[in-house]
Amino acid sequence: MVSILKNVEPDVPYPDLQFWRQASHPVLSRDAFSSLMWVLFCLPSQFVSCEESFLSLVHIFYVVSVAQAIITYHGKCQCNTTELECHDGLMTDIFKIMEEHAVIQQYFVSNNIDVSYDIKDTIRSLSFPYLRRCALLWKVMNSSTSAPFSDGAQVLDSSSCSTDDMMQHANGIVMELVEVEMLEKMFKIPSLDIVLNDEVLRSVVLRWFHHFLEYENRNRQCILYLTPTVPFKLMQLPHLYQDLLQRYIKQHCPDCGAVLEEPALCLLCGKLCSPNWKTCCRESGCRNHVMACGAGNGAFLLIRVSFMLCLPHA
Repeated sequence: MVSILKNVEPDVPYPDLQFWRQASHPVLSRDAFSSLMWVLFCLPSQFVSCEESFLSLVHIFYVVSVAQAIITYHGKCQCNTTELECHDGLMTDIFKIMEEHAVIQQYFVSNNIDVSYDIKDTIRSLSFPYLRRCALLWKVMNSSTSAPFSDGAQVLDSSSCSTDDMMQHANGIVMELVEVEMLEKMFKIPSLDIVLNDEVLRSVVLRWFHHFLEYENRNRQCILYLTPTVPFKLMQLPHLYQDLLQRYIKQHCPDCGAVLEEPALCLLCGKLCSPNWKTCCRESGCRNHVMACGAGNGAFLLIRVSFMLCLPHA
């Protein structure tokens, strides 16, 4: 499509060119929900408001999130197909591709994967943010209805769960999977075993990988950080602020070695960063750090001025 638009009138800068360039990016290189939104904006409103059509799109990009989760898990555990405990079709296919093209795993990163958990539970946990966003989106698009799909048996109704129950769900992957199962039922998503062994989906995902590899050879991909839906827990600070000052006030930048003018303590992981953007200290910058630590969101304590700095995803 890009070539067609260029050949019509090469000297005219069509605004559609940028659109089609982005549409040609590999689906695996983008956040699954962002891709879903991209498609929805291109479709007629009648299509979007149809439950059956919306569900079909949710299913397609759910498979994208599953494939991305498998890639991320492989990069974390560094195991091969012979060491893989389960041998479901799609999972084996992806592991074989990863063994042949190790460069792929550097584009999919997560700092919140525990390889001691079952791989299928981990995959479902990594798909949780996507499913929650889809549920919120559907409820917003149908705000006049009482709940998504108007089915009381499959609705995720927060009023039916006490605050204590919701906190317990967030305490571990086992309890988290309870809510994942509710969302899977709501969107009529089959079990993960069925998804992983579906021959049509295996063929589609393999084509996605071929597209990704072709694109990666010509363009440098951005790193896609996959963050499970886990509660942000702030680090424990000392009781005396003086202890905090003595510990961090003269710390050096790990990149350039200079003493930080405005040390900013990440309250999620405890790393010392800098709110000032400097070319030599790019990796220690607050904005770069939040992408790796908090998926674009973070809270910092500016130690010298005892001021809080909160950075939402831009």
